[in-house]
Amino acid sequence: MKKIRILLVTLSILVLLNIVYAEENSVMYLIGEKAAIKAMEELKFEKGDTNILLMTDAGYVPEIEGYTTEKALDGVAITSGASVGKRNLINVHRPYNAPLWFAFFDKESKKCIYLEVNGKAVKTYLDKEDIEGFMKLKDEEIFSKISIENIDADKLLNSPEEWQKKMDAKVFGGNEFSIITIANVWAEDMPWELLRSAEFHNHICPGLTSGYMIAQYLKKELPLGKGEEYQILAVPPWCKDDALQVIFDSTVGKRRMVVKTVKKPVPSDLAGIYIRWNKKEGKGDGIVLTFDWNKLCKDAGTNRTDFKDFKSYKWWWARLKLDLWMMDYLDKPEYLISKAAEFEVDGEMLNKLKTAGVNPLEELGLMPKTKEVVEKEIPVVPKWVYAIIATLLVVTAISIAYAYKKPK
Repeated sequence: MKKIRILLVTLSILVLLNIVYAEENSVMYLIGEKAAIKAMEELKFEKGDTNILLMTDAGYVPEIEGYTTEKALDGVAITSGASVGKRNLINVHRPYNAPLWFAFFDKESKKCIYLEVNGKAVKTYLDKEDIEGFMKLKDEEIFSKISIENIDADKLLNSPEEWQKKMDAKVFGGNEFSIITIANVWAEDMPWELLRSAEFHNHICPGLTSGYMIAQYLKKELPLGKGEEYQILAVPPWCKDDALQVIFDSTVGKRRMVVKTVKKPVPSDLAGIYIRWNKKEGKGDGIVLTFDWNKLCKDAGTNRTDFKDFKSYKWWWARLKLDLWMMDYLDKPEYLISKAAEFEVDGEMLNKLKTAGVNPLEELGLMPKTKEVVEKEIPVVPKWVYAIIATLLVVTAISIAYAYKKPK
């Protein structure tokens, strides 16, 4: 019996070793490993260093030249020692056709290395699982772009023109804004829920952070009880709604969030309608919130117009500045958030508020209802009237013609 147990344990160990070897014995895994080794050489850090942040779209990008990328995520994480548990691995959400990239940020030196995989160059090795051949490739052959930049927030904010040139040059393959915002806010020890929201949103901006603050406000002012959920009307929609979907699981797909676009001007700084809904009881209570953007911009030393100034550096400069300023107010959401109204709803009212074409602000009395257009009945003109008019026109025309032809 003892020999059988020893045999079973031995077999289990061999199976585990075989699984690990199988993972490492793949080109995709080695792509991630190569990225980590290059970063460790350039930034001079040891495996497991918690001052290092790893950002990558590996795993989210479903394919690179026809191959899925989840093994690359394993390779870069295991080799560098970065992990979700240490809060220094951020899996950045990108679309399916985005390139595979890795970025490492040093919290101390503020240096960041960006590595973008050359898909076409590695395809041959992926096709054949040619590990021996792949290992002979130089880093410059595996990665189409390797860039190292100092992205310290103070430096970027104080010399925005200099960084704008690098943004234009796409030193991080077009991911500059995502990387500089996530890295610098992470360096300020951002909360877990904001980190997860940033992964989904793929960058950090004041709009996303406002969503995090709204979530904290709701937890205090409208906390959920057993069997309750948030029904959210995104009126108007902005980046906040990505954070709310992540934190509350009130997603569009689960029909717990409805996006509403109201054509006429909405109340100033409106930040959505939030309903605490008890499905079993078929009733709920809600609040309408506002977010004071003017106060935020004034206190932080920016202008709201900067957000839309995409012809200069101001669009990213204002966002990065506010990202960092808002970190001091994450646990004080009431500084910027206020209640505009409170109300109660039943099932019929909830469905009406969520129905397409219905303006929930009108239904809740926050906007005057659109006046109904009354169609006046236009009297029908009898056909004989048209006949008389036509006859008169003909007679008039003949009379005019005769008058011109009559000798003078």
